[in-house]
Amino acid sequence: MNLKYIALQLCTCTWIEIMTCIGIASYLVYLHNYGLASITLIVFAPLIGFHFAISKLSKAEDCDMGKCHRTVSY
Repeated sequence: MNLKYIALQLCTCTWIEIMTCIGIASYLVYLHNYGLASITLIVFAPLIGFHFAISKLSKAEDCDMGKCHRTVSY
């Protein structure tokens, strides 16, 4: 087993954080608690950004190692 691959898969579960953030913020807005909803968005934003960055870096490393097949069309 490749531990790096498993670790990257655990770090790229961005959609779970996005859906959790949307659900919590939507529920707090429904309850008219706009302060906590904005705090929720502020707390989740760096986490989601981190996961997008890790996903981009892992794809870039895969391309550097020759695993990425790019086709050029003219």
